[in-house]
Amino acid sequence: SSSSTTVDVTMKIEQMQEQNADVFAIPDYFVYMSRAFSTLEGIGLQSDSNYSILQECYPYLAKRLLSDDSPRARGALRMLLYGKGGDELDLSKVQELSNGFESYTTSTSSVESGQGRSDEGRTAAIEQLANVVLSEDRNYVQDLLLRETAVALDATLRDAILSPLDPLLNLPFPPTPQLRPFTLPLELAKASLDLQTIDKHDQKRLENVRILMDAVNRGRRTVMPQEISPDTSLNSSGSGDFPVQKLFQEASKRRLALARVGVRFGGSLTSVHAERLRSRASGANELGKRLAVNGADTLDVLADAISSLDNS
Repeated sequence: SSSSTTVDVTMKIEQMQEQNADVFAIPDYFVYMSRAFSTLEGIGLQSDSNYSILQECYPYLAKRLLSDDSPRARGALRMLLYGKGGDELDLSKVQELSNGFESYTTSTSSVESGQGRSDEGRTAAIEQLANVVLSEDRNYVQDLLLRETAVALDATLRDAILSPLDPLLNLPFPPTPQLRPFTLPLELAKASLDLQTIDKHDQKRLENVRILMDAVNRGRRTVMPQEISPDTSLNSSGSGDFPVQKLFQEASKRRLALARVGVRFGGSLTSVHAERLRSRASGANELGKRLAVNGADTLDVLADAISSLDNS
């Protein structure tokens, strides 16, 4: 028979408490809840060897993480999306989280929605997600999304600009001292371009952009934005496609909020660029280091100015 993960965890916790009774104590309610979950999972495993009560609870967890803006929920959400101490977004976790959020909303909206006979739940999920992402007031989920969008846009633009300039990056430097005054503009250009190169982190972000664009294009192939009307069915783009038309509808309802979100995105994009310049200053030559530090300082001032517009 299949073992219960919840039972194993509960037994381990109780064992740890017995061995370390003088160090810490686990609240009684936690132990009782763990035992109750273990019993429920044991019943489920009798009919389904792959049953996991923790997996069944994931949709509620997704809903909670995306709607709770408390410090505790923020920490849990970041750990889920980036891993422990990570700074690279795991796109598969984003998909799991969005699927869980939709699953919870669908199952709790109505009986018809829970049975798959209505789009009410999916529509409600998109509306609730839009309320968070396109909120006029800042929240952690919105800040994460704006930052990741800024990082992706920064990498995409640099990749597009640098590709035709590879010959310049490969020029031999430094030049001979006799030619130095005449080649200074070229040295400045090369030092600037060296600060914009694509590294392995950028490659990962570019791959995420390609994955997301494929999902968006699948949704657009059936229903283009100009074809959207209030009566357009959510599933008209096909099950599993990115719901482009519904997102356009939700965005059009929040024009004032979109203006504020746009300002915040400008601040995020400026801050991302400044952070990247500072991180690359240490590995640059003297000329590149000065360009990076001065550029980052200027961008920090600009980011503060943009932030003041949002707070006004």
